[in-house]
Amino acid sequence: PQRPPFRDPSLPRLLQSSLSGSAVTQMLACVGPAARDVAETGRVLGYATSARSVKMDPRETQVQDLIDDDPMLHDSPDPDTSLGRRAVWIEARGFGDVFARVVGDPQDPLMLYVHGSNQRNSSMMWNLLVEEMTDLASATPGIPDRFYHVAIDCPGYGRSPGDRQTIRSYPGAFLQSVIHALGRKDAVCISGSSQGAASTFNAVLEFPKLCSFVAVCHPVGHAVQRYSAIKQPTLLIFDTEDAGHPVSVGRIMRAHLPTPHYFEFTRSVDGPWEERHMGEELVRMLARHWGERPRRGAGACCERYPELLRVAG
Repeated sequence: PQRPPFRDPSLPRLLQSSLSGSAVTQMLACVGPAARDVAETGRVLGYATSARSVKMDPRETQVQDLIDDDPMLHDSPDPDTSLGRRAVWIEARGFGDVFARVVGDPQDPLMLYVHGSNQRNSSMMWNLLVEEMTDLASATPGIPDRFYHVAIDCPGYGRSPGDRQTIRSYPGAFLQSVIHALGRKDAVCISGSSQGAASTFNAVLEFPKLCSFVAVCHPVGHAVQRYSAIKQPTLLIFDTEDAGHPVSVGRIMRAHLPTPHYFEFTRSVDGPWEERHMGEELVRMLARHWGERPRRGAGACCERYPELLRVAG
């Protein structure tokens, strides 16, 4: 025959394009010795015999690789150019490429943002907070009027390749590697949400000089009694109705953290309180402790660590 005798079962139909004469094809007919399988064995052998007689004419398929090497190709103009919003790839040593959304001048002090572990989470969740922080900082005396805001997609989330367990298993090493690749030895503040908050706490416990402030919303944590070792002023925001991030744990965190700035809200009554107030409370915390907490040059560029970035959009 000129073509294989296709039958109704799904497998031959799925293989139809590979069994139509233009590919190098091998067939394995599976039969059984049991007497109860005689009828099926006969049908399989008959089909295999028919298929064997198909005349093949293998041809090499020409594949054209189209490489898009312009990272800005699909971008649209930013309506607010004053923010300098852009996307970058951070080459984090030991962890590979990390996608990040960036606002501000790289010469300004670093603010780093870490999202939660929901599969839909990414650096996008921090967009509103970063915009608010940009406006508030410029109007608040006693702190820098500009910051360099970097919100990362943790490995395996958003556009970053890699293993999703990275941020859970190696939070300190990973966040330190990101900060170093941003050309710094530390950050002014690390902000985290949900599992990103737990990873932020664990990173600061592992590397106490990684940042000067901590800010978390809807945090989770393990053995939070350990947080008594976290000396950084810490902003905490809990929703009393969020069973996945129990406020009872937040109250224990507040009791053990040396310098907590603690807030609770009830979403059914207060609405999305954290979206409206996290920025102003974070700026208020910075202003209150700026003179006492940040080490000289906190979050600033450091010649010891070259910036390892490339444009992503």
